[in-house]
Amino acid sequence: MKEILKTLGKLNLSKKNKAMFIIAGAAIVLLLFSELAGLGEAEGTDVENTSVYASQFIKDTEKELESLLEEIDGAGKVQVMLTLESCYENVYAKSYDSVNEQDENSTRSELTEEYIIVKQGSSNESCLVVKVYEPVVKGVAVIAQGADNINVKTAITETVCALFDISTAKVSVEKMTDD
Repeated sequence: MKEILKTLGKLNLSKKNKAMFIIAGAAIVLLLFSELAGLGEAEGTDVENTSVYASQFIKDTEKELESLLEEIDGAGKVQVMLTLESCYENVYAKSYDSVNEQDENSTRSELTEEYIIVKQGSSNESCLVVKVYEPVVKGVAVIAQGADNINVKTAITETVCALFDISTAKVSVEKMTDD
């Protein structure tokens, strides 16, 4: 800030013009803050969309897993429930800028970061996505008609562990009640 005031002083501007420069600078700062606030709102929308995607992911995965496990010899009818450790997560591209300020006694460095915005068409903007993390399965519960057979129970457990890269401790296989 001191450097800006020194530069304005060197320009030999009238007090009125200096005031105009300061007001214009303040307006620019306010615009930048309002843009950053807009990014925060977009991130909140991502959270809402993420829960919808996670719910759909669970539903679709359970259905596919039920169909697959019912193909295991002796499994019979199967019901599946799974839980997630984490959901879809987007990693956004950022740009970094380093500013070094030096005065008589010390040097101060400040690192700022900004999301990289991509324009799509004339009015649509979004953050540039660098990577998307897929949901991670935390645990799976399987209820199967043939789970009283140890070979069927083992085959179901091994299939689920292989599909989701989880340990057997995170898979529960139980016999379905006869109704």
